[in-house]
Amino acid sequence: MMTAFKKYLIISFVALVSLLYSNRAQSQLFFIGLEGGATYSWFNSPGLDNIFTSDGWGWNMGFFARYGKKTYLQFGFDWTRSKNDFTIHIFDEKFSEKIEFHNFDFSIKYGYNFFYSPMFKLKVHAGPFIGRSFLFSGNEFEFSSDDFKNPQWGIISGLGFQFMNFVADIEYSYHFTDQFKPVVVQDQEFKFGSNLQLITIKVGFMF
Repeated sequence: MMTAFKKYLIISFVALVSLLYSNRAQSQLFFIGLEGGATYSWFNSPGLDNIFTSDGWGWNMGFFARYGKKTYLQFGFDWTRSKNDFTIHIFDEKFSEKIEFHNFDFSIKYGYNFFYSPMFKLKVHAGPFIGRSFLFSGNEFEFSSDDFKNPQWGIISGLGFQFMNFVADIEYSYHFTDQFKPVVVQDQEFKFGSNLQLITIKVGFMF
């Protein structure tokens, strides 16, 4: 009897929570949230004028404000840290180092929940972003934040799902702006005209 009673209490509690969440979700239009995850980055041109780069990994974290339900508008701020290998060939010498850089981006996304229920949603989104790139540590190449072309701007798109207030997204972003200004090494100028691309997997919570 006690086991059956416990099962009844659990079922009743789950049903009550689902009902309360459903009523709240139907009336709420404005949300704020936090997200974070892993980032994979690369450049569209891996080598140019004796400068070569590799892909790299990093992390992302940020927050957002969303308005709407099935269709929505979302404003977000993201901090992305990525580390890539840079190699410069000068005559017969080769210089290599991992360069760690940071992007701070502000985005505006338009989203659509193509599957929509009070507790579970599947969505797509896209929109522009603008931001800046920085270096927070020294390196042998003596790169500095002044070597980045700023501001950076581009486009971001993605898809994801939402379960109650938990969210998960996979996003692709492309920088239309060249990442670096021409680099001068030993009085030689090397043009590096590559555009940064990123794939980011995020999980988060909104309320």
